[in-house]
Amino acid sequence: MHDKRSLPIVATFVVSLAVTIALLVAWVVYIVRSASQISHLAGRVGVSASENVHWILLAVGCFLFALLLAGLTYQLAQALAARRYLLKQAEFVSNVTHELKSPLAAIRLHAQTLQQAGLTAADRARSTGFIVQQAERMSRLVDNVLESSRMLARRKGLELEPVALKPFFAGYIEEVGPRVESRGVVLDAAVDTAATVLATEEALTRVLDNLLDNAARFSLPGGEVRCRVWDEGAVARITVEDDGAGIPRRELERIFDRFYQAGPSSDARRAGSGLGLSIVSGLVREMRGEVQAFSQEGRPGTRFVIELPRVEPAGAER
Repeated sequence: MHDKRSLPIVATFVVSLAVTIALLVAWVVYIVRSASQISHLAGRVGVSASENVHWILLAVGCFLFALLLAGLTYQLAQALAARRYLLKQAEFVSNVTHELKSPLAAIRLHAQTLQQAGLTAADRARSTGFIVQQAERMSRLVDNVLESSRMLARRKGLELEPVALKPFFAGYIEEVGPRVESRGVVLDAAVDTAATVLATEEALTRVLDNLLDNAARFSLPGGEVRCRVWDEGAVARITVEDDGAGIPRRELERIFDRFYQAGPSSDARRAGSGLGLSIVSGLVREMRGEVQAFSQEGRPGTRFVIELPRVEPAGAER
């Protein structure tokens, strides 16, 4: 269903469609009624099979009107798509503004707390840690916006290099674990891989940050987020799974679209830029891999599966 602001576009299409159909009907009536005159005129100018000329004119006219109808339908689809994209952009600006205002307000509050006299060392450390945490949150949001802009502009891709997954995940899980668990969920990670892939540590970190942040946001308090890494044939497989509400099947194919956010707009957990999963998809493609989302109707949870092709470690003997 389109919003009311799309009604002028639809109304213009309906009027154009009505005029086109009226012209088509008028053309058919005219040709049918003038068939004998057209055949007589064609015979006078020496056209062979002149009795069939009116049928040819009728077919050509109908074909041209069909092309016109197809063009009008295409233009309507393009106009509505552009309208939806503009609405998504407006929602994106609103979401980003909200996402930036929240940590800014928290940083300001804790900075004012630090200005107070008589704070204990524990209170000071807690406020300082919170400021750092919120600054990192803002930094991730800004990085997502910049990364999405780079992809949209099709600027220079990633400079891939061999990355050994086991040591990468050892450091990453240790760093990200407290951040995920601070949101009231448990992070269960299992890394069983000897794979090396063509990637960058920054890109892998951004992909996993987006998936884990999403999983934590959509999980219920006390829930669990599972991250698994293992080797399967010629690929390394990375999965991130949560126990949240899941994603309706009809939306699974669209969740990697720029600005798209699954679920009802009234869901407070949708707060975000709408860029995270599109960035995940884009970065995985640049790392020559694939990403898919799975969610079953009537069952909680969503599982994201990333497959990256394995390569020989740098310096390995051939």
